Amino acid sequence: MRHRVKGRKLKRPTPHRILLLRGLACDLILHGKVETTLAKAKEIRRVVEKLITKAKKFDQSNTKSPQSINAVRSAISGLQNKNAVKKLIYEIAPKYKNVNGGYTRIIKKKNRKGDNAQLAIITLV
Repeated sequence: MRHRVKGRKLKRPTPHRILLLRGLACDLILHGKVETTLAKAKEIRRVVEKLITKAKKFDQSNTKSPQSINAVRSAISGLQNKNAVKKLIYEIAPKYKNVNGGYTRIIKKKNRKGDNAQLAIITLV
């Protein structure tokens, strides 16, 4: 039984899986869209939506507030890429200030020729 078990293993050990999702999340934030398998896209969605929700708490008028500092630190710990964090905090999060979730869209594509894996494109809405 899989009670209270969240997420997919993606056939990787935990550290490799964490780095994979972090890298794909950085690419999604920097480029706006990523083409990958459907399972990975669904996992990236979980990571990116949480990061955007935390980044929305950043207040540009008061960057020294504890809430703003915590938002930046959460983004840095989740992404570990300075360019991605800057884009997330200053460009992406303000666009979704009045939106409650649903920041990404997954579009299914054809199966991959080599291993017949279902491909998908994940984009920021």
